Amino acid sequence: MFEDTASALFGVEGLQVTGVQAAPDGGIEVWVVTDCQAAAACPDCGTVSGRVHETVVTRPRDVRRAGAAVDLRWVKLRRKCANGECPRKTFTEWVPDLPPRCRITARLREQAAHEVAGRGIPPAEAARHAGISWPVAHGAFAAAADPVLGQPASPVAHLGLDEHRRGRARFAVDERTGDYAVLADRWHTCFSGLDGQQGLLGQVEGRTADDAAYRLAGATPAWRDAVRVVCIDLCSIYASAVRRMLPHATLTVDLFHVVQLAVKTVGDVRRRVVRARYGRRGRCGDPEYGIKGLLARNLENLSSGQFTKILDTLDRDRYGQEIAAAWIGKEKLRDALNLRARVTGSVPCERQVRDRLFSFYDWCAQHDDIPELVTLAKTVSRWEDQIAAAVITGLTNATSESLNRLAKLEAKLAYGFRNPRNQRRSVRIACTRGSRRRSRTATSTETRTVTGRKPIPANFEGPLIEQAAQESVHGLVEYVKAHLPDHHAVAGGPPQLTPDQLQLVRTVAEREARRLDISGKRAGLLADAMVGVLTAPPAS
Repeated sequence: MFEDTASALFGVEGLQVTGVQAAPDGGIEVWVVTDCQAAAACPDCGTVSGRVHETVVTRPRDVRRAGAAVDLRWVKLRRKCANGECPRKTFTEWVPDLPPRCRITARLREQAAHEVAGRGIPPAEAARHAGISWPVAHGAFAAAADPVLGQPASPVAHLGLDEHRRGRARFAVDERTGDYAVLADRWHTCFSGLDGQQGLLGQVEGRTADDAAYRLAGATPAWRDAVRVVCIDLCSIYASAVRRMLPHATLTVDLFHVVQLAVKTVGDVRRRVVRARYGRRGRCGDPEYGIKGLLARNLENLSSGQFTKILDTLDRDRYGQEIAAAWIGKEKLRDALNLRARVTGSVPCERQVRDRLFSFYDWCAQHDDIPELVTLAKTVSRWEDQIAAAVITGLTNATSESLNRLAKLEAKLAYGFRNPRNQRRSVRIACTRGSRRRSRTATSTETRTVTGRKPIPANFEGPLIEQAAQESVHGLVEYVKAHLPDHHAVAGGPPQLTPDQLQLVRTVAEREARRLDISGKRAGLLADAMVGVLTAPPAS
């Protein structure tokens, strides 16, 4: 317990503040003494000593106070051990936050570790702000991160595999054989849960089938059995590793890369045709060059003017017709991919997907004189089962791609990594930061509106609706008279309203609800109130 206010504000258990003054450099100079009975005990034998050998002043590093550096001066005693058989003759006082031979407080280490792991600050910047060295800051970060990353990952049903380029490869010459040996591969294989709850599950150096299979083999059998679907890029290496270690899982490919391959095919055809036609590369002013951006867009996103521009440009000669054939092939492939539930609202059957793919194959066969289109058809045919599974399941590798972006940002912040192990630690901490923050929040499943208008009080709802109905009824009567001249009895208050008149009531109610910023449920109540006003008997 702290006995005075200054020591309580300082907040280090076992130290008592004796004086505080401004330092010449603009910081704060804090003088403290030991206020802990256990500090008089020998750390080896535990004997409490009352014999003082000398008084020393140490200056351990501590956290800043309100942005100002703190110059901590600890006046402590060096005591003589009272046990004659103890090998330690003298010892200095210590407290839990400042153990023997420690020149940095525990809270400063924790702060440096939190700056790196929690806020994403590079260790060099955290060390510069804390006034410590890079090894100390990085050591604190590693000590805090390794226990968190060492916990086994929870089972996932949907697994994503993606590659990440970490930097240049590093080699060394083997003195015995004279051959080059790889010290650090330039590629990492990343494993992520596609549900987005755990972030990056792990990394392994290299991107061969053996590297990916080795990482999967290190998981428990229960974890591997829980994986139902694996999503990858168009990479046969990862497909081989998945078939070897997860034979029961359904293999899918990311449809983004399939569309990207089709768009690249259209671009390759356009460049080849332009060079064959003009004998040079395309340049600004060429008709084909002017539509290269439109050819990469989705057909449904083109305006009528843009679509007409494409047709007018490609319908001039045989060169343009080749580009048009490749563009139509791309759209036919997209027609098959657009059967997924996210676009249509219903899960397609396998036959529907394969029928659309057959239409794409048939178009490519009709234009087999275009080599790029034939190559695209062969690639799609080789991955047809995985593409059909991706359309049916609707899974994408977007989570892996987003984590890959975070890994690149982490490398940019650190200006590159020399040590692959440090890079994997920093990247995984960065890619799991969001999941750790979610785990510390409340676990309530109640849905709350974060931003939006405050709800209307219950006692205010009735008067608002009644007033709006009274104000809108006159405009409604005039609107009904103008659009339905056969129903003249509306102005006199008929006992029943026709269906057309009820529809008009709902229309005006929705209009008034938007004007008064009333929700859809209250708009229905407003319509009922307006009907009551209309059907009320006229006043005598």
